[in-house]
Amino acid sequence: MSTSLLYHSQGIAGFQHVNYTYEGDSIIQRIVRGSLRCDCCGSADVTVTYLRTRRIQAAPNGLKKLYLELDIHSVYCLNCKSRGAERLNFLSHPKARITKSLERTVIELRAHMSISAIAGYFGLDWRTVKDSEKRHLEKKYRHIRLRDVRVIGIDEIFVTRRKDVEKYITVVRDLESGAVLFVGRGKGADTLGKFGRSLKLSKCKIVNVAMDMGRPYISWAEKTLPGAEIVFDHFHVVKMMNDKLDSIRRRVTRNIDKEQRQLLKSQRFLFLRNVEDLDPDAKLLLDNLRKVFKELGDASMMKEALRSIYSMAETDFQAEAAFKNWCSIARETGTEELVSMADTVEKHLKGITAFWRTGGLSNAAMEGFNNKIRWLMRQAYGYRDDEYFHLKIFDLPQMKNEARL
Repeated sequence: MSTSLLYHSQGIAGFQHVNYTYEGDSIIQRIVRGSLRCDCCGSADVTVTYLRTRRIQAAPNGLKKLYLELDIHSVYCLNCKSRGAERLNFLSHPKARITKSLERTVIELRAHMSISAIAGYFGLDWRTVKDSEKRHLEKKYRHIRLRDVRVIGIDEIFVTRRKDVEKYITVVRDLESGAVLFVGRGKGADTLGKFGRSLKLSKCKIVNVAMDMGRPYISWAEKTLPGAEIVFDHFHVVKMMNDKLDSIRRRVTRNIDKEQRQLLKSQRFLFLRNVEDLDPDAKLLLDNLRKVFKELGDASMMKEALRSIYSMAETDFQAEAAFKNWCSIARETGTEELVSMADTVEKHLKGITAFWRTGGLSNAAMEGFNNKIRWLMRQAYGYRDDEYFHLKIFDLPQMKNEARL
């Protein structure tokens, strides 16, 4: 490989080709620097001391691995009096084991190959591949543009349990563009502190915030974004009702005899699924169970009534009246779980009816994105490097479905 080819194929300038040696399936190319200058002031008035010889892996030459062998020197500048090891501009950092050219190839292949596959193909340590991608993602997502953001969605996702402590992350997305704006460890207002400061510095004007009914997020939004309207996603409202219904089912099951308990066995999802999604036999079974277990049947009917508000109400005024009527009926049942649900709905009624005032704004995109995050974790069998994991989440909207992790 000539000096010119060294530049055009590997992007290396300022070095000259000396010779080749061959070791098994590897090519060792000896190169030397043309001249040395001070990295601080650019002066050529320097003294040079040999330090060591390095071998750095470059982009392969055909089927052969290519290593560049060169001497590293200590440079003392007689002009500015600075001293240090010479810099190699074709490396991403001083201790890099591969060239920038090979790093670019690795990053391009990551969209189609797993870390272990790339490492095996180029004969690299898997950590070298991961660190190369991590540096690329750090540079790519160092600055997140917030100025034009108007509508955001906030959600938490369970990551893992370590030493009996549950680990969560909080994710914030732009619901208009789909971009990830923030990923933080934990959940609650404290986790969003850094993001709040970034919003303030960006001077963006957030109009709507979609979230669940967790008090910490509500407090953060009210304090940080006083001009934004909070929207409680209908998915979370129905999910909360399903949790109440499941609680009633478990309580009823505990208080009946063995014979009746057999009727309810394995019927949890029969009560939780939407009625319109059931086949005729399942609908018939549900109707019979509702008659036999009246309290559970009433709760199931109340769940469907709550869901129907979202399909029938056309304005926030109609929705508010329907929710208030639902709460009144729920209290009349005397069922503890339904009374609790009614209290929750009334307490958050403004945010619930904001669904209609915002043209049906939903946090469903966040729920779908959470499934992608879970897929990300399954593909990699979990992440030990939290920072790398968060960067992968930032990049997730850009990833193709067929990409490997």
